[in-house]
Amino acid sequence: MTIAATSPLTTRIQAVLDARSMLNHMFYQAWTAGTLPRERMQAYARQYYHFEAAFPRLLSAIHTRTESPAIRQMLLDNLWDEEHGERNHPRLWLDFANALGVSDEDVTDAALTRQTKALIEHYDDMARNAPVGEALATLFAYEGQVPTIAWQKIKGLSEHYGFAPAQFEFFSVHLVADIAHAGHEMEAIDIASDDDDRVVAATEEACTLLLGFLDGCMEEAA
Repeated sequence: MTIAATSPLTTRIQAVLDARSMLNHMFYQAWTAGTLPRERMQAYARQYYHFEAAFPRLLSAIHTRTESPAIRQMLLDNLWDEEHGERNHPRLWLDFANALGVSDEDVTDAALTRQTKALIEHYDDMARNAPVGEALATLFAYEGQVPTIAWQKIKGLSEHYGFAPAQFEFFSVHLVADIAHAGHEMEAIDIASDDDDRVVAATEEACTLLLGFLDGCMEEAA
C-alpha cells in the first residue's frame, strides 16, 4: 500500500517501507508463488501469534502517554478493532493456525525464536518509552505494510494452498482495517514528530526487525 505523500516526512517514511518491504523477503516470495512448505508456514503461525497477541498492549501503552486527544482516539479505534469480541484478531490468527494443522496449545506454548523475542521486545520498549512520533512510526512500519501483504497472502492461500475464505479471515479483516489504521497513523506521526530524522530511523529499525522475524521463521523450520 502506498500512502499519499502529504508531507516530506510521509514521503521519507514510505520510501523506507518500499525499500525494506517484507514482500521482498524470500519467505513471502515463496508464499506468493505457492512454493513455501507447510512446515515453514506452521512455524510462522507459531511465532507470529505472539507478536499479534502483544499488539493491543502496544497500542494501550502509547495511548496512555499521548497528550493529543485526536491521536488517542485513533489508537483507541485501532485497539477496539484488535481486541474486542470473541472474534478478536488473536483468535482469528489461531483459527488460521488450526487450518494449517497447528493446535491452539502448540501456538500459545511455542518457544520463541531470538528474532521473535527481539521484535516483541523492541516494539514494547518503543511503545512504552520512545517519543510518541517514533513509537507511532514503529507501529506504522508494520501496519503500513499489512494491507498489501494480506492481499498477497490471500491470493497465495486460495490459488496455491486450497484454503477457503473462512480459513484466512484474519487476512481478510486486515486487508480492510489496516488501510484506515495506516492512514491515520501517518497523519498522527506528522502531528507528533519532534524530530523527523529520528522518526525515519525508528521506521528503519522496525522494518529491519520485521525482516529478521521472517529470517527466524525460515530458520526454525529448516
